[in-house]
Amino acid sequence: MPSNLQSILHTFGGGWAPDFTPLLNIGPSQGGVVEIPYLTDAENVQFALGGGPRKVGGCEKLYAAALEGGAAVRGLFDYWKMGSGGSSTQKRVMHIGTKIKKDDADGTFVDLGTFTTMSATSIPSYTVFEDALIIAQTGTDTPKWWDQSTAQALAGSPPNFAFSAAHKNRVWAAGVDANPSRLYYSVLLDEEDWTGAGSGTIDIDPNDGDRITGLISHKDELWVFKGPNHGSIHRITGSAPTGDDGFARIPFVSGLGAVNHNGIFRFRNDVGFIAPQGHVHSLSATAAFGDFLVSSLSFPLNNWLRDHVNNSVITQCWAATDEVRGCVRFTLPINGSSAPNFMACMDYRRSGSNGAPDPWWTAEPAHDWPVVARVLDAGNSDLPILMAGGDDGFVRKMDKPNRTIDAGSAISAKVFTPSLTYGSGLHKKKIYVLTMGLVPKGAFPLTVGSKRDDRPAQSETITQGAGGDVLGTPSPAPSNIFTLDTSTLAGASVAQKSIELEDWGEFSSIQYRFTQSGNDQDMEIQDFSTLLEKGVISVEEL
Repeated sequence: MPSNLQSILHTFGGGWAPDFTPLLNIGPSQGGVVEIPYLTDAENVQFALGGGPRKVGGCEKLYAAALEGGAAVRGLFDYWKMGSGGSSTQKRVMHIGTKIKKDDADGTFVDLGTFTTMSATSIPSYTVFEDALIIAQTGTDTPKWWDQSTAQALAGSPPNFAFSAAHKNRVWAAGVDANPSRLYYSVLLDEEDWTGAGSGTIDIDPNDGDRITGLISHKDELWVFKGPNHGSIHRITGSAPTGDDGFARIPFVSGLGAVNHNGIFRFRNDVGFIAPQGHVHSLSATAAFGDFLVSSLSFPLNNWLRDHVNNSVITQCWAATDEVRGCVRFTLPINGSSAPNFMACMDYRRSGSNGAPDPWWTAEPAHDWPVVARVLDAGNSDLPILMAGGDDGFVRKMDKPNRTIDAGSAISAKVFTPSLTYGSGLHKKKIYVLTMGLVPKGAFPLTVGSKRDDRPAQSETITQGAGGDVLGTPSPAPSNIFTLDTSTLAGASVAQKSIELEDWGEFSSIQYRFTQSGNDQDMEIQDFSTLLEKGVISVEEL
């Protein structure tokens, strides 16, 4: 083996960024480290705080048999009622087919009242106000009301709104087809009175070619989004209809809006939203940098979104925040689909050098479901988890400790780096050894591959080695349940696995590929190192 070898440690410094260049001219630091700033592919993985990718958790069905003949779930909401007895009661509500159903947090869903002839194509929304749930949806269906006892049409004089938000002890609503730019607000503490003293309306730039698409209460103000053609965002200040602190509209930005009400989400101390083009933005970044695409949270994949998202049905998308894991998941319709069929995940636990959000992204094609929602789960110590509503009549719990879909379908994890030149494409290099820092998850295979210049891809498969065991009793139960005095906890050890690769040959640039596609199998890569020989510039090749 040659003596002029260099050992280079590679660490992960960014997530999925399909818009960035696939060729990266970056050399190792003086300490022999290359921090890979982004990945060209990151599918069905999540990131540790240190940057290493791990296969995303599994999913399990909330109940055994598909509801409504396998109709698509169109909405999902976690409804809690505090009541006056000092304890709260949880109900989960879903739109599926033409029905609204509920369960008692037990997985047994039944029809909610007489709400069984709803439109099967409308987009629902949910607002809790005065301990009752207000259910609205696009189209001609009137808003509904349920207090966990009585289910009925929203009484009184409400407009036929499509979505609402609670703010300043009033219900605010919009999405009325006859008045698409009109914002309505109810009487104080009365969701049924929309015509009495204290109620009113505010017209938000009527006839500007847009309609109100979403609302959210944030930092003592109501934020109003318009779209989908030009886009604008407005702030409603004040605490009463009249007086010194009367309601007032303040334009925030023009040229940017939200695609729908369900694509608006909270994260950190901020509000994010999906724009009509599929891009993801935040209020704080927009305030600091304007409506520029470079300030969007989805900047590394905006072109990918433009090329793949079906904008004709993007109004059906959903966003949900998992504050425990520090991520937001989005459902999007891609590649001509008539409903959301793809999930993207934004890990927001990192910040850029200017303090602006600099999230890491992953693609989750294994999660091809149209609806995602945050739900408190008794099976997860009453911590919030994300649940997904499928187009097959099922709701699923996400991020289970096993790595399988419905206890039978494999999750295929993929991590591809950009092609690295190690500083110069003129120099030929040769790789002799690749060593990975792994957290072994079991005697599972892990495929390590490369793409050298324009040559065919090559790969080698290793066995990770014995992994640690897991606490608890996840369902379905994996084989590695923790046993006292016998087991080693998963994540307690890191193994260095090496592969000799002398037959991989020379290259000017090399892309590294890591894949794991076994059912109920896992992988977690902390970093990897290579032993390289850097050659001289060949005159014949110039």
